[in-house]
Amino acid sequence: MPAFDKNQIIILGIGFFIILVIVLGAVGILPIFQKKGQVSGDPDFPTGKVQLTIWGMGDPASAFEGVIQAYKNLYKNVEIRYFKFDDPEAYQKELVNALAERRGPDIFMVHSSWVNENWGKLRPAPAKVITPQLVSQIYPEVVFKDFVLSNNVYALPLYLDSLALIYNKDIFSAKGVVFPPSDWEEVLDDVLKIRELDESKKISVPAIALGTSVNINNAPEILTLLMIQSGSPIASSEGGISFDANAQKAFDFYLQFSDPLNPYYTWNEGLEDSLSAFAAGKLAMMIDFYSSLAKIKEKNPFLNFGVAPLPQIKGASFSRQANLADYWGLGVSAQSPNPYVSWHFIKFFVTNPTLYSQYLQTANHLPALKSLINQGLEQENAPFLKGFLIAKTWPKANYPAIREVLKKTISDVLSGKIQRRQALKAAETEINYFYRK
Repeated sequence: MPAFDKNQIIILGIGFFIILVIVLGAVGILPIFQKKGQVSGDPDFPTGKVQLTIWGMGDPASAFEGVIQAYKNLYKNVEIRYFKFDDPEAYQKELVNALAERRGPDIFMVHSSWVNENWGKLRPAPAKVITPQLVSQIYPEVVFKDFVLSNNVYALPLYLDSLALIYNKDIFSAKGVVFPPSDWEEVLDDVLKIRELDESKKISVPAIALGTSVNINNAPEILTLLMIQSGSPIASSEGGISFDANAQKAFDFYLQFSDPLNPYYTWNEGLEDSLSAFAAGKLAMMIDFYSSLAKIKEKNPFLNFGVAPLPQIKGASFSRQANLADYWGLGVSAQSPNPYVSWHFIKFFVTNPTLYSQYLQTANHLPALKSLINQGLEQENAPFLKGFLIAKTWPKANYPAIREVLKKTISDVLSGKIQRRQALKAAETEINYFYRK
C-alpha cells in the first residue's frame, strides 16, 4: 500500500469533504441546493415575495392568527392577510363581483354546496399538494362528493356540521319520557306523549318542530334529509333533480306534523321560530345543527337540554342511514397569481392536527379530519360527529334559490295554494331551471 505524504492526505480529506457535502445537499439534508426562501427544497415554491389574501365567512381573524404566523415563520417570503364577512348573502355577492372585476382574493371560503356550480371560479389543487385519494383517506365520504369533481380537488373543509336531535330534559322528565327517540316511529310515539292541545285544539306544548318552513330555519335541509333516508337519491341521472315516490312519501311524513287533522299534529306557522321556542323552554324537541347550540346557550344559559343522534328509519341498515352536512371549506381562486402557494398554505393549515385544532377551538367548530372525529366519538358532541360519517349529499346549483323554492312549496301546501300531490312536481320543474342556466 503506497504511503501518502501530509499534503496528499490534506488534499484527499478536502476532496472527501466536498463529495460528502455534495451528496448531503443532493439528498436534501443540507440546504445548499435550495433556492433562497425555500424550506423543503420544493422547486415549485417561489423565491420572491408572495402576498396572499384570504376572504372568510363568519370566522374571526383570531381563528386564523396562529396558523398564519406559523406559516410565515417557516416561509418568510409569504405575507397573508385575512378579511372577515358576517353575512353569507353579502359575502357571496361581493365575492362574485370581485372575481368578475379581477380583484378577488387568492383564497376564499367555499360553501359545501358551491363546487358543482362554481368549479370554473376555482383553481384545482396540484396533484403534488393534494390528491383525491388523500381526500378520501382523511375525510368522510361527503367531503369527497362535495369538493372533488372530475378527479380534481377544488376545496378542503375547514370543519363539518350535521343535524342532531336536541331535546329538553325537563319536559321529557315531566312527561315520563326516559330516552330520546332513535327512529321516526319513536318520534311519533313521543309526540303523543308530550304534545298538549287545549280545548280549542291550540298547541300549548309542542313536541317537535316539524311540518312548516317559515318558523324552522333549516326546514329544507330536514325535508331533503327525510327524502334521502326514505331512499330517494334526489339527483337525477339527467343532471338535475327528481322527486320520486320516496321523496313524496317523505314530504307527506314531514307535513303531517303541521296538519290539524292529523293525530301527530304538534307544530304550526303561528308559533315562534323553533330555536327561540326551544331556548325559551317551550318546545320539547327540534332538529338542528351544532352551530345552533351556541345560540341556544346565549338565549338561555340555564336551559337543561341534551343532544341525541338524528332519528333514522326504523331498522335501516348502516348503508341506508343518513344525515346531512353543512360546512365551509377553503378554495383557491382561478385568478390567483399564486395558486401553488395558496394550496400549499391550505394543506398546511387543515391537515396539521395541532394548528387545525387551535382553529377549531377558537372558531367553535367541529373537526372534518377523520382522525379528530374518531377522538371525539365518545365525547359530548358525538351525535354530531357520528352524523358526519353517514352524511349524504347531492349536486346542487344555486342552493340558496333551491332552499327558497322548497320553503315556498311547504308554505303553499299549508295555505292550500297547491295540492301536496302536485307540489313536489311543480318544485322539481322550478328547481331544474337552475341546472340549465
